[in-house]
Amino acid sequence: MKKIFNIIACAAFALLSASCNTTEQNLNMGENEGVISFSLDFESTRAEVDPQAAFELKIYRYAKDGDKELVRKYTSLAEIPQYIWLIKDNYCAQVKVGEKVLASFTEKYYTGTQDFTITPGNVENVTVDCKLVNIPVEVAYDTTVAKRFTTEYYTYVCVSDSFNLDDAKNNKVPTLKYTDSSKGYFIMPDGSTTLSWYFYGTDGVEPITLSGVITDVEPQKLYTLKFKYSKDAPGGLIISATVDTSVEHRDDKVAFSPDPTVKGVGFDANSPYNYQSGTRTYKVAALDNITQLNITYGDATYELLSNTYDGIAVTKVSAKEYSVDLSEQFFATLYGGNQTIAFRIKDASGGVGYQECVYNIQGILPINAYDLWFNTADFSALSYTSGVTIGYRIAGGEWKQLAVSAAGAANTYNASATDFSAGKTYEYALFANNTQVGKSLSVTTPAGTQIPDAGFESWSTASDKAVCPGADASNLFWDTGNHATASIGAGQLTTESTDVRQGATGTYSAYMKSMKASVLGIGKFAAGNLFVGNFGKIDGMGGIVYFGKKFNFTARPKAIRFWMKNYEGTINEGNHTSGTDLAKVYCCLTDRTYTVNTNKSETLFAPTFETAGVLAKASWESHQSTSEWTLMEIPIEYKDGVTTKPTYLVLTFSCSGYGDYFTGSTDSYMYVDDVEFVY
Repeated sequence: MKKIFNIIACAAFALLSASCNTTEQNLNMGENEGVISFSLDFESTRAEVDPQAAFELKIYRYAKDGDKELVRKYTSLAEIPQYIWLIKDNYCAQVKVGEKVLASFTEKYYTGTQDFTITPGNVENVTVDCKLVNIPVEVAYDTTVAKRFTTEYYTYVCVSDSFNLDDAKNNKVPTLKYTDSSKGYFIMPDGSTTLSWYFYGTDGVEPITLSGVITDVEPQKLYTLKFKYSKDAPGGLIISATVDTSVEHRDDKVAFSPDPTVKGVGFDANSPYNYQSGTRTYKVAALDNITQLNITYGDATYELLSNTYDGIAVTKVSAKEYSVDLSEQFFATLYGGNQTIAFRIKDASGGVGYQECVYNIQGILPINAYDLWFNTADFSALSYTSGVTIGYRIAGGEWKQLAVSAAGAANTYNASATDFSAGKTYEYALFANNTQVGKSLSVTTPAGTQIPDAGFESWSTASDKAVCPGADASNLFWDTGNHATASIGAGQLTTESTDVRQGATGTYSAYMKSMKASVLGIGKFAAGNLFVGNFGKIDGMGGIVYFGKKFNFTARPKAIRFWMKNYEGTINEGNHTSGTDLAKVYCCLTDRTYTVNTNKSETLFAPTFETAGVLAKASWESHQSTSEWTLMEIPIEYKDGVTTKPTYLVLTFSCSGYGDYFTGSTDSYMYVDDVEFVY
């Protein structure tokens, strides 16, 4: 029911802003003057406001001391010129629409205020939000009222703390008399927050009168009084008072005396109950035949008049009364904690009854929290018995029992697991003396972050002719030493290969081959390699490499897994001219990257827990050759006492582990595919 009034201010000197039209550009304005063009916008509900209604627009200019000076006033839309000249300054627009009548069936009154600023050279769009000042009060008579009170019936509604018939009849307080279903409008005097009402109805023999009050009346809400006659109701009338807050799009509602009723047999249905065992019985009654009887719990709805359900027994006492039994079998389907079971009933006359019944159920509560980096999970349960534990398991596996500690809330117990992992479905439940109590719950933890491009299905070529593992050579997660060899025409150390393991879903693997490359006529051994990071540049007879990439560890990996096969040749290059070459893999979880210059041995990366920034590591070395594709899994060790997550991943493969020292076999090679973290 919101009405919007738009004030558009166009301000300029010299030349107007391009957003003003040609007519505005021809206006004869002074250097410091601006223009306001005023218009009304009633939005989609324009029919509810009469454009010819009483209207007032006042424009005030703010003084330096904060006072306001009235500079323009218009008392009708017709008075407002197309353009209003104002000098640059701060202003306030006040709008009033309608007549300010304390009680009326027709007159509505709106007001709104908005500050704005005239700035030369700019166009200002100002919206004044005008709100309804009146309190709408609707009286709605059911058809049964006219049938019963054939001579006369009416309702007085007054602005007063209690109803006085003389005051109402003589209009000593703002009063409206409703002789049929209609809506009226009240303006509450300062300090008044209560509406009183009085109903009178007669068939010429015996009149019926009822009265009441509506307290804490607030603006922007619609108050409705509904009257319905029933011979079984106390006094003959059923009266409901509701508050419709759609004006402000809020959802608070007040209801009195719902038609059908729900009562507990031997207990108060409105009081929370600590349920342990047994059957609970409810009596459902209405003034007319019951046409709908439903129970809702969570997302489930039980339609009791048309279906049968395990654990729920419904007995028909009469068309207007039913008995509902909820047994232990039903309560066993509820998980632990504070649970709400709601009854919803309808009768043939359109009456609706709603009753929420709150239970504190023994059993496990939905999981509080889990941390997949620290592998912890926190559980809570509600229990009224002793000897309880909390159990959990990977779905379908063996239960693990956790000792519990009492929590702050009564009858609530906590426990913590220390081996929760990513990508698993866990079940958890409350146990008492090794017997499950209540319903078990489950949670599926999200999979941990995996390594990008680790299937090596995409390859590209960089500007220096280096073949790169990844679709975009300018933005790589993996890199190789190809930049050093390809740029001098010595070939590629690492390329894609169609040799893949049996059962692979992809068509490529990474193939590393060591070689002897010639730089400036001098031969240097280059190891076949693959690493997470970036090759920097050639530096003399060596190169600069940046190991590590930013990585979001959402969970704690247990191992690094990959498929490989390799050949380790006899060392024929470098300082060691005998022995077998070394296949080498290492993985580090760190808080930084590392720069290696192969010309400077002190920068070579040989990670240990003493290496700055290393929080976890895994490594594997072998002089053995493996002719068939083999699945490898290397456990990841974590540094003692570390409580922070790593932020970088360092991971490297090489078929010549002494390559940093330009030593190895030109016969060595390695295939790698499908690298992944194990969580």
